[in-house]
Amino acid sequence: MTLSVTIGPRLQRVAEYVPKGARLGDIGTDHAYLPIALYETQWISKAVAIDVHEGPYQSALAAVKARHLEAVIDVRFGDGLLPLKSGEVDCLTLAGMGGKTMLDILSVRPDVLESVHHLILQPQGSERSVRLALLGNGWLLKAERLVEEDDRIYGVMVYSKDEGWDRAKLQTIERQWTERLQPLVDKENLLEAQFEGLVQKLVWHFGPLILEERTDLLTRYMDEYRRMLIKRMEQMKKSQSSEITAKIREVSEASTLVEGLIQWQ
Repeated sequence: MTLSVTIGPRLQRVAEYVPKGARLGDIGTDHAYLPIALYETQWISKAVAIDVHEGPYQSALAAVKARHLEAVIDVRFGDGLLPLKSGEVDCLTLAGMGGKTMLDILSVRPDVLESVHHLILQPQGSERSVRLALLGNGWLLKAERLVEEDDRIYGVMVYSKDEGWDRAKLQTIERQWTERLQPLVDKENLLEAQFEGLVQKLVWHFGPLILEERTDLLTRYMDEYRRMLIKRMEQMKKSQSSEITAKIREVSEASTLVEGLIQWQ
């Protein structure tokens, strides 16, 4: 089948993880291109496409109507999960929004989440908070991958109620990285007291499963983060506050640990 829409690498990566035959809820649907592409390839059975902004909502309506898909893709105007009915979807996709916004959206309708067995998320910020919050609420991390689009690198996370890694199993990866980076404490004169905490933050920021892949894209992703830390540190050094010294050291040590992550073989 020839698709009538084109989705970029970021949404393609999200689409890869939608289970076949899913009843999809696409939150923040924009033009509804993701559910349209998935339905036109006969991958999903139906979808509810939701957007809280009038412009994208109207664009999604127009896109679905132009393809005569109103019977299978229901476009709704509203905030997050609020327009959904309990039990009508079993998979949710949320992409291109802040991680804290995602967590707020998911917390509002526990009745909707009862029938949802798969979450495919592409947060932009607060990735560590998303991972830890969902694992803390009983979700299992099934997969996570990086993807590049328009010279930016994004992470896609897949959660399931039925299969994947729980928090306890993922903590074994966290401990492995603590052990791997331990030699840096003496070599780089790092503070032992904050070493484990910094490693933990980095593992959950980059993603425990992503870190285990060791791809070129991951190396670039980590290097970009390291350069951001260095830039932040240089900005902090301009402050005249005496209280900033400890924070500068923490950011400096985080940068050193990221370099260790990059170089580890």
